[in-house]
Amino acid sequence: MYWPSAPARRLCAPTQPTTAGDERGAGAVHIALARDASMWLAVTPSALQVWGVRPTELLAALERTQLSLDEYGANVAAEWRSDTRAIVVHTARDTLLFYDVYVLDESFGYGAEPGSVPPAALFDATFRAEAGEHYCTAPDAPLGAHARVRLAFRHALAVAPRIAAFTAFDTYVLVGTAEPAAVQLVPWPDVDTIAQPTVLVRDLAFVAEAAPLTCVVYSRAMAMLVWIVAQRAYVVGFEDAWEGTCFWDAGDEALAPVAAAVNARFSLVALGHADGDVRLFEFQTPHEAPMCVATLALGAALRRDDVRAVPGRVCALAWTPDGHALWVGYERGWALWSTLGALLVHSFRDDWDMAVRTFRDAFMHGTRAAFFGPGGTELYVLAAAPSTDALVHVVPLVRAARTMQTAPDDAGTAVLVENDGVRIFCGDELQDAGLLAHDHDAWRHVPVPPAYLAEHWPLRYAALSSDGRFLAVAGRRGLAHFSCASGRWKTFAQDAQARAFAVRGGLVWFEHVLIAACDAAGEIQLRVYARDTELANAHLLDLVKLPSPVVLLSLFDTSLLVYTADNMLYHYLITPTEHHLRLRLCGSISFEGIVGEPARVRALSWLLPPGQQALGDPEHDLAVVSLLFLIDAKLVLLRPTRTADDTDADVAYDLHILHEQVETYFTNLQGRGPLHNSLWAFDGQSLALWPDVHALVAGDARTPSAVLPLDAYPVCLLLARGVVFATEGTVSVRRTLDTASFRLHARTIPFLHALLRVYLGREQLDDALDVAARYRTLDYFAHSLELLVHDLLEEEADARPPLPPTQRRLPLALQFLDHFDHALQVVASVARKTEATRWPMLFDAAGPAPDLLQACLDEGDADTARHYLLIVHELADEATSVALTAAVLHALESHGLWDAVREVLSFVRSLDDSGARLEASLRAVQPLVADDSPLRLAVPDAPLASPKRALVAAPRRPTSQPSRRVPAETPTGLPRAHTLRQAARHASLTLSPAAVPARHTNGRIVMTPTHTPRQ
Repeated sequence: MYWPSAPARRLCAPTQPTTAGDERGAGAVHIALARDASMWLAVTPSALQVWGVRPTELLAALERTQLSLDEYGANVAAEWRSDTRAIVVHTARDTLLFYDVYVLDESFGYGAEPGSVPPAALFDATFRAEAGEHYCTAPDAPLGAHARVRLAFRHALAVAPRIAAFTAFDTYVLVGTAEPAAVQLVPWPDVDTIAQPTVLVRDLAFVAEAAPLTCVVYSRAMAMLVWIVAQRAYVVGFEDAWEGTCFWDAGDEALAPVAAAVNARFSLVALGHADGDVRLFEFQTPHEAPMCVATLALGAALRRDDVRAVPGRVCALAWTPDGHALWVGYERGWALWSTLGALLVHSFRDDWDMAVRTFRDAFMHGTRAAFFGPGGTELYVLAAAPSTDALVHVVPLVRAARTMQTAPDDAGTAVLVENDGVRIFCGDELQDAGLLAHDHDAWRHVPVPPAYLAEHWPLRYAALSSDGRFLAVAGRRGLAHFSCASGRWKTFAQDAQARAFAVRGGLVWFEHVLIAACDAAGEIQLRVYARDTELANAHLLDLVKLPSPVVLLSLFDTSLLVYTADNMLYHYLITPTEHHLRLRLCGSISFEGIVGEPARVRALSWLLPPGQQALGDPEHDLAVVSLLFLIDAKLVLLRPTRTADDTDADVAYDLHILHEQVETYFTNLQGRGPLHNSLWAFDGQSLALWPDVHALVAGDARTPSAVLPLDAYPVCLLLARGVVFATEGTVSVRRTLDTASFRLHARTIPFLHALLRVYLGREQLDDALDVAARYRTLDYFAHSLELLVHDLLEEEADARPPLPPTQRRLPLALQFLDHFDHALQVVASVARKTEATRWPMLFDAAGPAPDLLQACLDEGDADTARHYLLIVHELADEATSVALTAAVLHALESHGLWDAVREVLSFVRSLDDSGARLEASLRAVQPLVADDSPLRLAVPDAPLASPKRALVAAPRRPTSQPSRRVPAETPTGLPRAHTLRQAARHASLTLSPAAVPARHTNGRIVMTPTHTPRQ
């Protein structure tokens, strides 16, 4: 749910001139982000640089001497220690160089402590703050004049034999050597720890062969490592000794793993292979081998989009901070995938050489490494080929707010979070005619106040009210809210109050009241703010303290559900009073033994029985309610079970897994209109639908009723409009620009035809009619019926072997179609958009084409009737075709549709070269038309001298003004300007104001006059 949104920035650093055979001044070979995300490093062959994330500036640089390069070799890669106070560099001559990082001034940039912002006078005098930048040195100050970070060389350690892979821990640096294959744990120089002996790979029982480690990835959150040894991958842990499990054995060099990345939030391990595919493995327990759950095959996705590029082997992998997207770097480009395999955007094209002349975004052609900045709204990419033009490229991204706070019941709303603002979905405001257009803009950009961003960037939460009137955002500290009607933001008047708490767990709107789960110096609170009052602690409507951090908030009607890290679910009832709004605790449930890890819960839905919701006491909701949990990627239903001996406090639950590999899900339990009790789950490739969630709870249907394939990522559902609103990233290049442009492309995907097809496939005609009746007022309802019939016709006509009559659903679909006024138009439109070889099957089920044409004439629909003429000509005899052609011409003439008359006559004229069919049709229409009709005048008594005379036209109408012929040349003999522009438009040329001959400029032909203007 991430997409690039703007051209990439290029970060450059001053380098010394490069001489022959000297590696100084060469581009970066490696980049890495610090664990606290406040700094990142870039390694060139001869230098180590430390950069700040916000502001993006070079904080420290250490250039190695030529003597050091000769002795230890050029830099190859580097890693941070977890506390960001040390860096280890791997050199080409198998040496580890240790550096200490001293932060001299911690009151700058991202990660600074609250309240450390400089005085306003100094702040305004230095720079204008952008997102996250609340301190900066003077722009003309040389590097080091106000240095905040200092690098100091600590130690050099030669490792023999050759270093094949390495990574950094809290207390050790793990080094995998090649000859012989071994694993060493090297202590950091300033850490007092016990040295560990070197272990040969052949002595490790879980490793199949004595080969060196080629890749090592460490996950601190999961306390595990991923090793790649030869053609196998292992999950490894270390306590007193190395223990591991093999989870991938390629058996083929093309499937050998070459890169890995760990997603601790979803317990996933991504494994990149030499053939360009990426496999995702779900990590269960340290003693179980991860199980493959998805394969990201870029080659197949490119062929589906008719792109024939070859991505090459996987070079690097990087997960977003929240784990909702995976960046994959290939030899010849890159791609961005969702968690379970939806392709969001890629850099591969077939026309690179023709599309651009000079291009500076080298990362589009191949990448070496990348990482996501704080908040996931920036991607730092290192191109495959080192360059002095750009050290690193930074790609701005937008992400869906659902990645941090999934609100399943807000199916019709969507918010995208940017670096400095948010985008609100406004597609529901579009008319039916514009909703399916390809060029509509359904997003409203709302910039967040710079004063808030300067101190509290990045944005972590964003919540929109159900009616779309109010928006709330929260960054590292505090919060702010916005009125979409007035366009005004409200922030805390006292900065100290905003810096005193951070939103942890989410934001929800109850009408005009904002409820926030907050962490105030370790105290967990629920705060209630009114939109109409000032943001201040004195104006809080209510404040509730909780014993454990909040995992997520959910709001259903007047019930607020709070799920906490101690596996408790609290039910609060929102009760307005005369001057306040109170949160009244109605009850709580412990899910100990049911939910294994509370942090894995990503979404929660509240399924009350209809009787309890309408007439029951809210105090007893917890005893009868069913719950939907999204745990990791599993959609789980918890249904209460009670016996006669149970008390209100004793509730047991039956657990049912409804769907696996779910990225997000949507419900419409509080809505009205069609499918208001439906449940939708997206698994990365398709939407699974349960039309009635109450039947699901009752146990009538646990499997999805329909599965709707999607080729774009859904961000919201407009159930009343019968469409899925999806978003995909696009990349465009121009010959006049040297960078790539990224933008979001909105797609509106109708789902009604796919849903109806499911019901018809089960021969549930009444259910299909009931669903379709709710959408018949839509402008594009006929289009949905056309998609239904067209898809069934092509599938059954192309089936090999042919389907038996008992398995065909096309006749039932046409029987279903007869219940609507659009039936005749839909059949004609389907016939026009499919091959003629499929017509016999279509009209065997729909009825003879001449009968359908006559039915159109009987209903007075002459325009639809003319579309059947081609079908009648192909399927009926000549006499029937001539008679019906005459009837259609008469009907069109009587309605004054002269353009349609011309089209029919042109079509009949094209049927034979002699013009006999045209003459026969015109003679057949004579008894039907009046004496003064142009159709009667078009047929003389003598035989037609030329068939072209039959192409009659409508009676001419006098124009309001006489036409004036514009001379092609001016009195001076030169072409007039508008004539040149018209000629250039048709020839795809560009006129230049300069009086110079035709020439090539920026790859385009320019035509200009050759005379000299008069003085």
